Amino acid sequence: MRALYSNEGGMVLVTSLVILMILTMLGLSSVQGTSIQELISRNQRDSNIAFNAAETAIVHAEGVLGAVSAASWNAIVTGGYATSASPKVYNAQPSMSYLQNANYPADSAYANSLLVSLSNVAVQPVYFIEHLGTVTTDEDRLNIDNIGQNPNTCCTQMFRITARGAGGTNSAVAIVQSTYGKRF
Repeated sequence: MRALYSNEGGMVLVTSLVILMILTMLGLSSVQGTSIQELISRNQRDSNIAFNAAETAIVHAEGVLGAVSAASWNAIVTGGYATSASPKVYNAQPSMSYLQNANYPADSAYANSLLVSLSNVAVQPVYFIEHLGTVTTDEDRLNIDNIGQNPNTCCTQMFRITARGAGGTNSAVAIVQSTYGKRF
């Protein structure tokens, strides 16, 4: 007796191999897509860590400036904004020359660091405090964080705080700036 399917010539085999090849390609592309998504999420996490480290340094610097007394501020100013002062304040007033450094801001003599170490960061965050100048006004036009409410004091000292934070690797870096005003 002859087989009924003897004339097919391997068509089922060819068809099944084509279907198997298509399924393999779909599987490989989904694995590759998953790997790319994993890299993206890892980079996003690293960027978030860097931003949070820089933001922590900004908050710390604002707290340090908030705690500076009038006597301490006068010592910083009369000391010529020395890098030995605490906190280190850079005088940006002469010709408005701001800090410029190839490795800005980590390698500057004016870099301040946090009092505590952060975990999960490759490099501890640093911050700069730049004294931008004195704002004198008879009216209450300048009202940063509700300062300027005391008419018995004269002038508001303006500062720019620049913080640099790194993520879990050195390739993720965030630089954040803030403007801060204080009456002494």
